[in-house]
Formats: sequence, structure tokens, C-alpha cells
Amino acid sequence: MLTRELIERRTALLAEIDAIPLDQSDEFDRKTAELRALEARIRFAEERIRFAEERDAADRRAPGTPVAAASAAVECRAFAGVRSPVPAEFRGSLWRARDGMAIPVLAPEDRMVSFAPADESGANDLGLSGFMRAMVYGPQSDLELRVLGGAAIGTGGAFVPSPLAASMIDLMRANTVAIRAGAMTVPMTSATLAIARQTADPTAAWRAENAAIAESDPVFDRVNMSAKSLAVRFNVSRELLEDGQNTDAACRNILAQALAAALDRAVLIGAGTATEPLGIRGTAGIQSVSMGVNGLALTGWGPVLDAVRQLELANAGTVSAMLMSPRTARQINGFADTTGQWLQAPPRVASVPSYSTTSLPLNEVQGTSTDCSSIFLGDFSEVLIGMRTELQISVLQERFAELGQIGFIAWLRADVALARPAAIARILGIRP
Repeated sequence: MLTRELIERRTALLAEIDAIPLDQSDEFDRKTAELRALEARIRFAEERIRFAEERDAADRRAPGTPVAAASAAVECRAFAGVRSPVPAEFRGSLWRARDGMAIPVLAPEDRMVSFAPADESGANDLGLSGFMRAMVYGPQSDLELRVLGGAAIGTGGAFVPSPLAASMIDLMRANTVAIRAGAMTVPMTSATLAIARQTADPTAAWRAENAAIAESDPVFDRVNMSAKSLAVRFNVSRELLEDGQNTDAACRNILAQALAAALDRAVLIGAGTATEPLGIRGTAGIQSVSMGVNGLALTGWGPVLDAVRQLELANAGTVSAMLMSPRTARQINGFADTTGQWLQAPPRVASVPSYSTTSLPLNEVQGTSTDCSSIFLGDFSEVLIGMRTELQISVLQERFAELGQIGFIAWLRADVALARPAAIARILGIRP
């Protein structure tokens, strides 16, 4: 656990490092190495504490059961029509639906495939490329016949069997920067999902004996997540589809990376139109720190610390990650003092993971500047990604026939919502 000794040793080490003369580089390297090792121990201890708290919270949310049935598994609805027990390694949280069923909200390290129905058809053995090949040429084996038999083929294509779709969605989630930063995944068993969102905190007040208790309620509103269509098209030569030895891995990576990039963009800057989710940038109630009327380049950690202060003032001081463009990451990594020495991050944000993503634009407008970008930081566990588990693939047989190619379109449906907008901050107006 996180002990007072660890915190005190870190404070002492920082003071010792500050006192090292400039000509004692060996001593500086030794002390900083000790500090890094200590920070790793502290992060591990903090993670253990977070896991214990989330586990306890999940236990409190779980339905009560008679003592005789205490060993019964909690049943979850993660896929339409499928009820699965919570896996032992589950790290997310459980929501209770109106019908009493539990809905698992997946943490980044959780997997949708853990909640998928049993792979009775052998879809994972066939693989994505085998499934696509069977769609084009028809089933050529008992395995392909079984898989296609349960694939719900229609005029718009075929729904990928749930076990195979779950593994594909997990690969996409692993490539999504927002999820790596801590965003939670909510499996949507229907086209819409209503969630409660907290917009204000209650306030406690001291009272005299027999005096009335001051009324102060948390403020909630309703957010409706509505699955919107995300599609990607790619072509495969007939020869590669028939003979390629690593076609399955290549197709999986193509789909996962393309869908992940589009999902990241939607989470961060989605416009909120009828066809696109509303991202963090356009959500009302997030914290904001401006770089000035016309924007400025980052030269130090001040704006980041200002954003952390805004989060703390909103009682949302947990910072799980910082997301920025590669250009902004280069600015931060190049912070140096007047002597050319690299500037280390302040202790408050030194252990916060930072991720760069090309999904953040470099052409945001700030006053007269048109070359600005943003940093998003805060508690990304308050970012919810609703994910429909139906992954559909359509075949374009004739369109690319003259090139000896077959076109495929993959369709996925998802939406984005912030459970607590005040837990995320944006630094805007960052110029080159």
C-alpha cells in the first residue's frame, strides 16, 4: 500500500536532487534513477489502491444474494440475448439495468471477448480473412458452412459472429488512444442507451442541534447515447484472398487501426451531428485553459498546471492521462532552461501518462491564428464509449473486378458521452 514513508522519501529525494551541484553528474544520475524506481513503486501502490476501491465499489453495486447462494456468479448482459458471468479478472464496473440485469462497463484492460457467447461455430478458428473468403466464394468446408450459417447474411452484408466480432472490437480498442488513456467501454445491446450524468456536486453543511438540514442536491441530467455508423472500405486482390498466409492478421490490423483512428477523432473532437458523435471538445461543462487571444506556443508547464488547478477546483483532480498532437508532444519534450538543460515535469504531473495522436487537428482557430491545437487531460474514466457489438461486413464483388480485386466495407456502430464533463480539461490555442 501507499505508505507515508514512500511519500516522505520522494519529497526528500526531490530536495536532494535540487541541491546537487551542476558538476556532479554521476550523483545526479544516481539520485534520479532512485527517484524513478521510487515513482514506479508509488504508481504500483496507487494502482493497487484504485483496484481495491473499484472492486469494493463493484461489490457494493452487485445485487444481494442469500447466504446459501453466495457463490453464484453475477450475470451480465454484454451482448444482445446473451447472459455471461463476470470474469474473475474484470476491472471495470457494473451498471444495473431496469430489468435487473448487470451491464459491464469495461476498463481499458478488460476484453469484450470475455463476455462473448461460446464460439460453438468455430468462428475464431476460421478467422476474419476466412470469413471474408467464405462470403466471396461460398462455404468450402464444414467449418465455413457452420460459421456462415450463423452469420445472419442479408442484402447489406453479413453480421460477423459475436465471438469473432468481440475479438475484432478488442483489437480496435487496444489501438484507440482514448481507451488507453482510461475511457470506459459500454456494450450497447440496443441502438440507444440512456445514462445519468452528474453536472453539479452536493454541498455538506454544519448544523446546530434541532436545526433544519440545509438542502443541497446533486444535479443530474440525462444523456442519450445513440449508436452511429462508422465504416471503412478496403480492397483485397483475389490472389491474396485465396493464397495469402498472413491475410487474417493483415485484415484485422487494417480494420482495427482505421476504426480506432476514427473513434479517437470522434471521442476528442466529434462534431455531434446526426452522423457523428459529440466529442469532448464540444461538450458543455468541461474545464478550459486558453493560451491567449491569438494563441501561443507552449514554453513551460504553467498551462498544464493551470488545467490541473481547474480540475481540482471542480473536485475532479484525478488526472489519468494527457492527450495531445505529435507536434505538441515535441514542444513539451523540448522544454529546456536557459542553459540548455531539459526541464523535468513538475511532481504533480510527472507520473501522468501522455499520449500523442494524429486525431487531434493542427488547424484550430484562435483569434487570428489558424494553426492551433489542444491538449486534453483529466479523468478519462468519465469518458464513455458506447459500442454496438454487431460488426457487419459487406462485399463489393463487381466494382473492382476489372482490377482483379474484391472490395470490403466494415460497419461498426458507436457513440460517445461524458459521465462528468467537469472531470476533463482542455488547453486550447497551442501554436507551433
